[in-house]
Amino acid sequence: MIFNAEQQAREEIRQILKRINGAWMNGHPERLQDYFHDDMVISQLGIGRIGIGRQACIQSYEDFINRAVVKKITESDHTIDVWRDTAVASYTYEIDYEMNGEEHSDSGQDVFVFIRDEGNWLAVWRTLVPSK
Repeated sequence: MIFNAEQQAREEIRQILKRINGAWMNGHPERLQDYFHDDMVISQLGIGRIGIGRQACIQSYEDFINRAVVKKITESDHTIDVWRDTAVASYTYEIDYEMNGEEHSDSGQDVFVFIRDEGNWLAVWRTLVPSK
């Protein structure tokens, strides 16, 4: 199968998203180092910035997995748009987890912005848009 540049970029980003989610879901947030830009920012609608800078963003994942036990997580409706060296990827998520002895169910949109830096796609911005 022959891919044009945009299709190839979308596939590369799709694989990076799988690796990002696989890293934290399998208890290895340190692996996010390879996929986050030095100036990465994570924010959540209604809360604001959760992390600024690669290490702070990785720490936000580590903090979550150290406090929560994920029972179930699903992703759907993946969309990836590419413009030269910039891309936006989003998907719908549903997650059930336990934290501090309480059960939680969250859902919404997860949105990433990627830039191509020296030939590698790196996440530079992520926001969570809860549906409730």
